[in-house]
Amino acid sequence: MLHDLGLDALGLDLSPAMVAHARRAQPMLRFNEVRMEALPVEDSALGGVPAHYSMIHTPPEELPALLAEQVRAKAQAGSLLASFFGTEGPQPVRFDHGVAPAYSWPTDRFAELVAGGGLVTMARLLHDPASERGFLDTHLLARRP
Repeated sequence: MLHDLGLDALGLDLSPAMVAHARRAQPMLRFNEVRMEALPVEDSALGGVPAHYSMIHTPPEELPALLAEQVRAKAQAGSLLASFFGTEGPQPVRFDHGVAPAYSWPTDRFAELVAGGGLVTMARLLHDPASERGFLDTHLLARRP
């Protein structure tokens, strides 16, 4: 979608299988296998960081460092869009998710971690767990003040 809008899009994923799938599906785009904790870009190189459920397998104690790396990589005026499973409790909740454990996060708690990285939450979108998806689906948009 970003490419179709005329933007220079780059796809990054830890999974070799997901990168291979993306390359087959969109051969005109660039996809690389990398860890989110060590993005292979210079400071402020990315216009924005859409992190669509890509942080869900990160243990809570490691998430601040991962978020700091996203902030380092994005441009000053760029945004971070993080999508994750939400929970209404006060703490992250570990659950089984396919190949690896995952975590759902209280929206306010996740927003506090984002703020700790120097970003301000601009918008939140929550999908009710009673919806057809069956869980609290959370999206948080943040940028530098």
